[in-house]
Amino acid sequence: MQNEWNIPEEQTTKVKKTKIAISVSLSLIGILIILSQAIPLTKSYIDGVIEQTRVKLMKNPVPDSYKAYIEEEFAYYDPSKNYFANLEDGIEGLTFKGIYTYDPTTDSQKEIQIDSEYSKDMYISIKSVGIEDIIITPNVESTEERVYDQYLKRGVAHFKGTPLPGDGGNSFIYGHSSVESFFTRHQNLAETIFTRLEDIDIGNDVYIKKDDNLLHYIVRKKKIVESDDFSILDNQGSKETVTLMTCWPLGIGTKRLVVVAERY
Repeated sequence: MQNEWNIPEEQTTKVKKTKIAISVSLSLIGILIILSQAIPLTKSYIDGVIEQTRVKLMKNPVPDSYKAYIEEEFAYYDPSKNYFANLEDGIEGLTFKGIYTYDPTTDSQKEIQIDSEYSKDMYISIKSVGIEDIIITPNVESTEERVYDQYLKRGVAHFKGTPLPGDGGNSFIYGHSSVESFFTRHQNLAETIFTRLEDIDIGNDVYIKKDDNLLHYIVRKKKIVESDDFSILDNQGSKETVTLMTCWPLGIGTKRLVVVAERY
């Protein structure tokens, strides 16, 4: 049977289905466009609320006066000034003279050296977590914020008074981490690259370029320590090590995330 325009019923049904399909497709496209804008904004808002809640719930919340901004965005809290002052007090009690650690290049014991005059940039790479050729500034005086801050803007820093990589003992290297909402938008920023330490695994390779040498380390420990735990400055065993440190929770820093890698 035909309708009044003599169009077959089958064709009429097909036209209706096509119209419905087009309408549904356009609606879905519209929803996807809205979601593409709404989801990132919502996530950013939720991340911000979570971060503020984390701070409020802390046993020792970080004062707002410690807030640090990068390009007008809240990036991290910086309670480092007092921390480094205490670290320096801790290192004064350490002695390295006459102490030896294993040197894999000579397969023998090597006396730990402290070279406080070395000033050439070194570079660290941990490819498993996306850290590649980040500058390590050696012998940074870390008790003055204006001093360490200028070096952390370009990478990470070696704590003056600890051995340099390759000189035996335990070399201490630190850098900023950032809150998650900032890091998701600035994942390769040198100033907060140590945020990536959270993803490191035992057994990952760490490489440090110093002069013409490429020093190879393997991650052996990863731990969270209290902010007053200065044992991280001590020798971490019979082998040469580097200790990498950043603030934890990421970007807040009531504790410290520590990674220890042995030289091979």
